[in-house]
Formats: sequence, C-alpha cells, structure tokens
Amino acid sequence: MPIFRLRYNSIWLGAVMLVGTTLATTAQYVPNRPIDPNQRQVVLVHQDTSDCSGRDVPNTDSPSVRGTIWATRLFDGNTSVKVAITARPNTIYHVSLKCVRPIGDIKTDDEGVGILSLVFPTDLVGAEYSFELAPDVAPAGSRYQSAQISFK
Repeated sequence: MPIFRLRYNSIWLGAVMLVGTTLATTAQYVPNRPIDPNQRQVVLVHQDTSDCSGRDVPNTDSPSVRGTIWATRLFDGNTSVKVAITARPNTIYHVSLKCVRPIGDIKTDDEGVGILSLVFPTDLVGAEYSFELAPDVAPAGSRYQSAQISFK
C-alpha cells in the first residue's frame, strides 16, 4: 500500500505544480493597450538646436532628457498639449511650436520643475512638428527641444 500512496501523492503534486505554473504564467501576461490614434508622447531634450520637425531629436531615454510632452488632437479642431520639465530653477521658458510661433510660457519652481497645459489650433501645424523651450536670454546650453510629434 505505501507504493500506491506514493504514486497517488506524486499525481497530486504534479497537478498542483501544473496549476501553480499556469497561474504564474498567466499573472505575467500584460495585454497590449490599444494606442489612441489622437495622442502622442515625446521626450524633451536639453539641446540647443534641432530642425523644424524635430526629426534629429531622438525619442529615447537618455541623460539629456529633461521632460515630456503629451499632445492630444481634440475633436473640436484644437490640440491639447501638456509639458512637464525639470530645468533651471525659477526660470520662465517660452514654449514655441518650432518654426511656427510661440504658444505659451512655463515657469519652473524652486526645484526646477515646471508643468504647463495649453491648447492651440491644430491647423497651425502639419502632421509632423516639434516644440522648443527657451528662456528670454538663451545662451548656449539653455534651450530644450522636443522629439518629433507625428500624426501620420
């Protein structure tokens, strides 16, 4: 009889291990989130110059990344933009649609953190554009460029 119990216990142990492995594997599964076709997120890089479209600014994490820009095309013909930056403390940066026009200002606090939300008419830009942030007096090393935002 002890051999029968050993086989019986082995079957149960195997079943428990199978269920445990299945649960662990299922817990690691993260479904792909659908991408909203009207939203884009790009990095804001400490860089003095870029082309108008921002193609030459890499949209990757690096030591020169200082913030993030979120752009959302709205249904009313406008685009909503949220900017978060960590830069020089107590400084006002002018936010511009690169090669188009200024669209607002962002002020950093005592720790250099600045947050801005604004809206601009979508038809001011094409399907690809970028942003630049610069203070009033912008010596070398004081500007920030966004990676390209593309709605193509």
